[in-house]
Amino acid sequence: MTAPSLTTAPRTVDELLPDARLLVDWLGEVPSRNRLMRDLRIGADKADAIRSRLLAERPADPWTHAVPVGEVSGPDPDPVAAGSAPDPGPGTDTGSVGGAVVESSPERSARPAADVIAAPAAPPEPTPDPGTVRRLIRVRWAVRAVLLLGVAASVAGNVLHAWDNPISQAIAAWPPLALLLTVELISRVPVHRRALAFARMATTAVIAGIAGWVSYWHLVDVARRYGETDASPYLLPLSIDGLIIVASICLVELGGRIADRR
Repeated sequence: MTAPSLTTAPRTVDELLPDARLLVDWLGEVPSRNRLMRDLRIGADKADAIRSRLLAERPADPWTHAVPVGEVSGPDPDPVAAGSAPDPGPGTDTGSVGGAVVESSPERSARPAADVIAAPAAPPEPTPDPGTVRRLIRVRWAVRAVLLLGVAASVAGNVLHAWDNPISQAIAAWPPLALLLTVELISRVPVHRRALAFARMATTAVIAGIAGWVSYWHLVDVARRYGETDASPYLLPLSIDGLIIVASICLVELGGRIADRR
C-alpha cells in the first residue's frame, strides 16, 4: 500500500469558507480580519475576501431602512367636494388611482432630514493594545518559569526514585515532561471548534492525572529515603503537583488572552 501524497498548495477562498462559517457560528458574529488570519492561518488578502463573503451572507438588518416619521408641515388642504377634484395648479403632477386624483408636489415629496430615523452605527472593532499584550507576554514568561520549576522538581524526584541506569531514569522522567509539552501546545495553538477544544482538554487532564499519580508515589518514596517522617512524605509531593497544576491553568488562560488581543 502506498502512502498518500501530501500537498502544500494553499487553500482557496472557497475551500476556506466552511471553516470560516463554523467560526462565525461559534462566535455569533463575523470575525475580524486579524481573527481570520490567526485561526485560519492565511494572509490579509484572503482574510479580507473571506470576511466580505461572510458579511454578504449575513441577513439584512431591518434598521438599515430609513423610516420617515412626523407630518408634513404646511397648511391643510381645502376640503374637496364629493365628485369633484381640486385644481392641482402649475408644477404639480397628477395621477389617477381607483378614480381618485393623487397629487405629487415637491413640498409633499420633500422630507426634512430630522424626520428620518438613521440606521444605528455598527460598533467599532476593538483595537489591540500593544502595551497590554506586552505586559501579558511578560507575565506568561514568569508563569512558564514557575511551571518549569515545578516540572524540574518532579523530574528530579522521579529520577532519584528510578534505578541507577539511563533507561530507568528516562522512563521515570517522562510523565512530567509529557505534561509540560502538552500544556505548552494547548496554550499556544488556538482552536475554534468546540469538539476539538473539549477533546484536547480531556486528553490534557488524562496526561496530568497519569503524571500526578506516578510522580506522587515516586516523591513519597524519595522523601522517606532522605529522612522525612510522619505525614511529611505524603504532603511534600502535593506541593509540587499543586504548583504544576496552578501554573498550567494560568499559562493556558494567558495564552487565550494574548491571542484575543492580537
